[in-house]
Amino acid sequence: MIRLRSVAQEQKGHLVLLLMLTLAAALRLYGLATESFWFDEAYSVWVARHSVGWHIALSTQRIFPPLYYLCLHFWLKLGSSEFWVRALSVLIGVVSIAAIYVLGKQLFDKWVGLLSAFLLTISPLHIWYSQEARMYILVAALSLYSAIFMLLALREGKFWQWLAYVLTTALLMNAHYFAVFLVPFQNVYALYRLLRERAQRGIWMQWVFSQLMVGLLSVIGLAGIFSTESGYWWGLLDTWHGAPGLADLLGLMFSFSLGTTVRGRLVYWGGLLIFGSCILGNLLTFVRGRSSPSAHRDPRVSSERDGLVFVLLYLLIPVGTVFALSQVRSFWVLRYIFPFLPPYCILVGRGIARMLRLGERRFRSVGLALGSLMLAAVSLISFWPIVNMYRYEQKENWRAAVQYISAEERFSDIIFLVDEDIWLPFEHYYRGSVRRVGVSRVLTDPALLAARVGMILPSYERIWLVLSHTDNLALKDQLRTLRYARLVSEETFTGIEVDLFAIQYPIAERD
Repeated sequence: MIRLRSVAQEQKGHLVLLLMLTLAAALRLYGLATESFWFDEAYSVWVARHSVGWHIALSTQRIFPPLYYLCLHFWLKLGSSEFWVRALSVLIGVVSIAAIYVLGKQLFDKWVGLLSAFLLTISPLHIWYSQEARMYILVAALSLYSAIFMLLALREGKFWQWLAYVLTTALLMNAHYFAVFLVPFQNVYALYRLLRERAQRGIWMQWVFSQLMVGLLSVIGLAGIFSTESGYWWGLLDTWHGAPGLADLLGLMFSFSLGTTVRGRLVYWGGLLIFGSCILGNLLTFVRGRSSPSAHRDPRVSSERDGLVFVLLYLLIPVGTVFALSQVRSFWVLRYIFPFLPPYCILVGRGIARMLRLGERRFRSVGLALGSLMLAAVSLISFWPIVNMYRYEQKENWRAAVQYISAEERFSDIIFLVDEDIWLPFEHYYRGSVRRVGVSRVLTDPALLAARVGMILPSYERIWLVLSHTDNLALKDQLRTLRYARLVSEETFTGIEVDLFAIQYPIAERD
């Protein structure tokens, strides 16, 4: 009878998970093709269209872990629309919902697994990156699967578990260079567990060998970190972002809670209070469990303690390492830190689960009321940023900008692109034959600008100036000072400015 009840509960849990996966797919598929590709997505498509050999060769020369681009390379053979390209990320995002359920269940129980899966399902930040044609959602998913197989391998030590751990972790390292910050967490937890359990020498050797294999299989993906371009890129990040402080840590917590589409002091502190309360309740029950005289003799309490240690290390070591290193040379960028979101959701989910089970029997009704209230609050407050993602245009609107130029262009026109790198999204949508010239964002010297464009202008009657990813208006200002240049129109699209100048040189000067 007890076994039948357990089977029924397990089936009910699987049904709830299936409903969550359906909801997750619906939230991520909705409006998937509404916006055009922004710069980074267009870059993904451009890279993915190259050959496999090109990917491998380039990954050793620059910051270019190849896994996501290789996946997209084969995915593009089935279609290249915005919907289809982004659908790969949707698929990975939905699969990660199942993974966090499995991990939460392994660490604690199925209720924590279900709550963690629900929080990741409605996470505005997770939905955002599940709808973007970039590798960040892949890193988050692989980090979960790597963690699952690491736990299984340390607990049971079977060959297939070690093999699965090595393969998923190596894939993780070949997906994005920020995956290296998960290595210290995994090794610290393995050391903690093996020392606490006084593991035999064979288990230690298996762990060391697995790390060596991961390192060997990660060489291609991580080789670009030491390239010349890598140093240039780190320098740019340091210039753009600067060293993070306490406000940035709170901002990261808010982004992990409610994403980036809502603003306002009340929302900010309200969101931190609600999610922080879940985490605080979680940690207080942990402290209480450790202080209990019977806690050390209770296997369930010991397992809960190990699970919480795992989640805290999973979250705090990567984030803390990035924060500390960014004090020297900053690379504190939200999209790079996003893959560390899953342990945050597990931590919040366990906090809600502990509230629901507060006092087990003695305070059961109080716990149910408190836990239900917190779950409802988290669900309701997450609804607003999700709606904002669908209501307001978030990405650069290259589709509309190019359509505007294409509808108005003439054979005697020329297009200047500032910054020159924006040719990637521009060319993705542009099908015309008007000449395009790139101008660097760092080119501000009037003499150099005149040398760059001065000899070109007399050959054309109109100039299109496209500005994006820069605040360099030097070329626009210089065109305004020309005697024979007249600003005809200024149009703005999300993240893009399109200006049209008419050039009317006297015939003598044209010659």
